Amino acid sequence: MKRSAVAVAVGAILLFSMIAVPATKCPTVVVIIPETVTIRRVPTHIPDPAAETAIIHEFLDYGFHVVDQQQVAAIRYGKLVEDGLAGDPAALLQLSERFSADILVLGEAFAEENEVRDTIQSARARAEIRAIESATGRILAAEAYHTGGIDLTVNTAAKKALQRAGTGIACPLARKIAPSYPRECPLAIPARCPSEATKVGVSPFANQSQGRMSGVGELFATKLSTELSEHGCATVQIMAADVVVSGVITDWRELLTPSIPIPILDQLFRAGTMWMTVDVQAYDLRTADLKAFQIREQVTGIEIFGIRFGFSPQDLVAKLSHEIAARLGSLCSGQ
Repeated sequence: MKRSAVAVAVGAILLFSMIAVPATKCPTVVVIIPETVTIRRVPTHIPDPAAETAIIHEFLDYGFHVVDQQQVAAIRYGKLVEDGLAGDPAALLQLSERFSADILVLGEAFAEENEVRDTIQSARARAEIRAIESATGRILAAEAYHTGGIDLTVNTAAKKALQRAGTGIACPLARKIAPSYPRECPLAIPARCPSEATKVGVSPFANQSQGRMSGVGELFATKLSTELSEHGCATVQIMAADVVVSGVITDWRELLTPSIPIPILDQLFRAGTMWMTVDVQAYDLRTADLKAFQIREQVTGIEIFGIRFGFSPQDLVAKLSHEIAARLGSLCSGQ
């Protein structure tokens, strides 16, 4: 009798184990972000949107099931998406059914050219995004983000700005969507959205003074980059920078006085002073903040047989770079 009961129990266990337990269906997300770039006051739609691509890339890393971007291309700039962005319930329902999407991530992103810095082009971008639960029409999240980008052409600068806007908005958007997900659908969203170290790039300084020295602008860029690194900044090429530092040498002079008041010797042994005034600008691409100041420094030394000690242009640039970095160091520390 006992053996029969055990056999029945084992059989029941085997039977239950053979019955397939329906897997939890994890939500599917569709991301549709029409993008516009305005150059010389002419707005143009972007066929391969950068902000949308950046959001999809981040969402996939977080573990979301995302509709293939190519499926969206045909309707991205159509009336259906336009009506959906306006909140039309019928349009939202059609979008949900068309892509079998449980969550609609809809919004708009635009970029426009900014001021030109020498041969460098810059652009500003803004993205405004909502996440909507298809079954209820409930807004799960609403976020906006603006930032900038720079490159050699305005088109690529605008694309960079849009990409950065998409990347910046993805994490806070995902964190607000996550609570609506079943526990059986694990997501790998950071508890706090990461804030990357500020990357600083220095462009060669322009020389508008009467002083002439080949390569002084490039020397400033090199020296200042080194000083900023020593002050804790992550220095990069300006194309990849969050903050771009530029400057203009407005005054550059020197004064030589004889150390020995004897003919001939008064030209061989001289004391010297050199001073320079520089207008500095630090432009934050993320916030469009501009920090500008003027700095003036001098160095003194001697000249013996035409060889200078302590007051060469290199000495002066090094001293100025140290002082400039001290003023800009707070940009990297967030103070």
